Amino acid sequence: MAINPDEDFLRSLYNQNLPKTYIEVSELFATNFIKLSKLIPSLEMIEQNSVIKQDGDNSLHLIVEEKSPYTASYILTHRVQSVNGIVNRPDIKIKVFFDANLVEVISVCSETWINQGHPFLAQCSDMDIQWELNIFLQKWLDYCSAKYSVLNWQTVN
Repeated sequence: MAINPDEDFLRSLYNQNLPKTYIEVSELFATNFIKLSKLIPSLEMIEQNSVIKQDGDNSLHLIVEEKSPYTASYILTHRVQSVNGIVNRPDIKIKVFFDANLVEVISVCSETWINQGHPFLAQCSDMDIQWELNIFLQKWLDYCSAKYSVLNWQTVN
């Protein structure tokens, strides 16, 4: 059986990283809360679906799933026209813990992890999967903060 050089490279890349700890993942949750709060300063007060619209660009949507005094679940997404109609991409479901100043990714595109075809997924711990999901959110929040400089959220009926 021939050895696939790409698989060897992926295995060595994966194995050079130590598994993520709860402390590392918690710090990422806290960092993402700060980034999300800058993107949506009034997040704790938002109780209805909202949007930032920009001419010529995809609008950024915040869909309220569940709201309580201390926590909330939202979907942060673009609504993109496809051949099958409008789809949410990326469809990032987050849980915000206002009392602890943390944000946790629940799912991305209705999946529990980004890459189900990952060749070494069985070796990933729950913390590693949380790390990947929340790193994805962090990068996307950076992108959105740069793209949507006007923080004018409007309620969607």
